[in-house]
Amino acid sequence: MRFSSRISRTVTAAALTLVAAAPALAQSLPNYGGTGVTQCIPFANFQSVSFTDPPKLNFSIAGDSTIHTVTMDTGSVGVAISASNIPNYETLKTAPGAKPGTQFLSSSKVLWVGTWVPMTVTLYDRASKPVATSEVFILGVEKSGTCDSYQTDQQICPGLPAPAKPVLYMGVGFGQEADFQPQGTPDKNVLLNLRSVNGQPIANGSLNAGYIIGRQGIQVGLTADNTAGFRFAKLEAYAQYPGDWMMPRGCITVNPELNRDASGPICTPANILVDTGIPQSYLTLPPAIRFDTVQQPDASEPNKSVGVLAPRTSVAVNIPDAANPIAVDAFIVGAGAPNEPQQVIPWSTDKRPPFINTGRHFLRQYQFLYDAKQGYVGMKDQPNGCGEQ
Repeated sequence: MRFSSRISRTVTAAALTLVAAAPALAQSLPNYGGTGVTQCIPFANFQSVSFTDPPKLNFSIAGDSTIHTVTMDTGSVGVAISASNIPNYETLKTAPGAKPGTQFLSSSKVLWVGTWVPMTVTLYDRASKPVATSEVFILGVEKSGTCDSYQTDQQICPGLPAPAKPVLYMGVGFGQEADFQPQGTPDKNVLLNLRSVNGQPIANGSLNAGYIIGRQGIQVGLTADNTAGFRFAKLEAYAQYPGDWMMPRGCITVNPELNRDASGPICTPANILVDTGIPQSYLTLPPAIRFDTVQQPDASEPNKSVGVLAPRTSVAVNIPDAANPIAVDAFIVGAGAPNEPQQVIPWSTDKRPPFINTGRHFLRQYQFLYDAKQGYVGMKDQPNGCGEQ
């Protein structure tokens, strides 16, 4: 292993005291009176150790009896399927609301190009029993390929070929438009556009759109009962995309015995993404925050070597802040805590705002609630009963 030139320090008792601080209740609270529609959708892949692998959902599309199993990704928005696997695709391209579209995967630099077409999507439980339907626009992927320059010019690279292998993808996140996903709007999210549960149509006003991610399933539809005990933080409305909400805010402390000011340990304000799609974490901090790195194979691209936070580095993520957190995601790199990411890949820069993608191991500690109607995130200790049996 090769260390970077930054100064190496050992975690102190003071750091451990900081990261072990118990979350306090936030003051802002949503109202769930009168909304009773809810449904558990168990993950297709039960895991004895939750979130070792990405959670998966079973679904089908109208006109096709095939039940697909797909990763449920909270780091993106929208369903994408090879155009050749969508029945009546050419006709759907002329339907009201259909329009050309793209989906860009910033981690792999892959760009999908095709048409957003209207679709009824059916969601199934682990035993392939239908439990809910949704009406959304899905992307029929006609072209696919690496397009690194899309991150700088948002132009489709010329000569992209038809997909070399079938495309199957489901993003259920929010607030991702700025991450080169301007078309990843709420109308593309299957979990937020439900039309029926257990064969019964959903009456107007009876559903508070949103979900709760448990260890073995996801509960759609928020009610007074299933939100009891959650701690809440208000989200900021996404002004450019009405109906969507910005990522939650928080602050990040790294090596608090080293990174301090006159007030104590520095907790850098940052955007927070809890991403079910990856086991590692990505961290962006200003150059003033000091830490050590070592070289490791990238968890997503094993043939590529990347700098990762060195063993014994202390990390604490407070949501929404350190003074009144609803969740504290704290770990010591290499200590083996269940919530520790597989690796933490840092970026020290003033050219990008501070940010952390926690990866999915965060969810071993906390249930994650997203309220798409009222604009809240909520946290509560795991487990949630959905999908546990």
